[in-house]
Amino acid sequence: MEKEFTQSGSKIQGKISYDQTEVAKAIEEELRSRASTVTVPGFRRGKAPLKLVENFIGREYIVEKAIDRLVNDGIQKFIEEYSIVPLEIRDLDFIERGDGKPLIFTFIIDIYPEVKIEDYKELIGDLTWEEPVVTEEDVDKFIEGLRKRLGVWKDVEGRTTVEKGDYVLVDIKDDPTKPFDEDKGTGSIIHIGEGIVSPGDDESLIGKEIGESVEIKTKFPEDYYEESLRNKEVTLYVLIKGIKMLELPQVDEEFARRFNYQSVEAMREGFREGIYRERLAQKEESMYQLIKDRLAEGVKVEIPEVMVRDRLEYWKRILYNNREAPEDFEEKNYQYALNDIKATLALRYIADRESLGATEEEINRVITSWKVKNITEEIRNSAINAVKQDKALKFLLDLIKNKEGEVKE
Repeated sequence: MEKEFTQSGSKIQGKISYDQTEVAKAIEEELRSRASTVTVPGFRRGKAPLKLVENFIGREYIVEKAIDRLVNDGIQKFIEEYSIVPLEIRDLDFIERGDGKPLIFTFIIDIYPEVKIEDYKELIGDLTWEEPVVTEEDVDKFIEGLRKRLGVWKDVEGRTTVEKGDYVLVDIKDDPTKPFDEDKGTGSIIHIGEGIVSPGDDESLIGKEIGESVEIKTKFPEDYYEESLRNKEVTLYVLIKGIKMLELPQVDEEFARRFNYQSVEAMREGFREGIYRERLAQKEESMYQLIKDRLAEGVKVEIPEVMVRDRLEYWKRILYNNREAPEDFEEKNYQYALNDIKATLALRYIADRESLGATEEEINRVITSWKVKNITEEIRNSAINAVKQDKALKFLLDLIKNKEGEVKE
């Protein structure tokens, strides 16, 4: 067997040649192997003459199986000899094959691309960090949101006519033949002026009395989240059940104790820290994406198609949980997947360059978070890479943060 090896980036072109003698030997071995397991009528298993076995099975079938084995064995030896870690073996092409002929074929092996991105610090050089700020007004808004969530809806007493700005308990239906739900304790609360389907469509309720029903013709907005309903006209039938007000709890020590604080001051400080942590996480996540985008721009090597396909299939499984993805999913997300792979490979290179390794504790923590039952070597390597990528991202973000600190000083 003769082998030829040519590499261009992450693509290896291989060529393997067997002479006629090697092919004939493989056919003979295939025939003998089949003869030991085939039962020819009139003979015990494995005892029939080879020629009868050949006639019984078919010469063409035996030749094809022998060639298949030579191809598989040849590629496997090729991979072992050149220490290749294949992503995909493709484009098998026979130059010559057949009974009584040499076997010559070519193939392509895609391998993991080697990414070297020396200028990674320059790529993020113009990115800046702005520390999140939490004001007293932010804390006030947060507390007001909690008050509304804990508030109790009560009837507005002494008034039965709907006014603009009222909160109104209603029952809404789109089928005039169905009866209204008359239970005054159930329904939907709408804020007059905000609209039911589109802005302004609830104005016809103004001036109506509790117990009255109103027919509303409206149309869904053109940017409505459900595409099938955009700009669609609809008739709604609305029964007014009551006018409501939201009674909010007082902000006092009793309110603070609901959230395990002993005083209003301690509660405000705790909420301030919580808001800061949330904003910090959002800011860092946004900055991580910017960093990855810059790294992807800096990676110039060709990425094998199989890596992009695998990434898209993984996203499909995560996003759609075995449900059918939209037909244009791959087309719309191809560039995102390609950039994500480039950034991932760049981060691994940076982690190695900066000696950002993974400890056993960190590796085990990642594997535990994945809830993997069968921990293979592949799973472990994936966890190592995940830790290294995360550390590389934090390393680059720290460079940006420290740069901002130096400028301010």
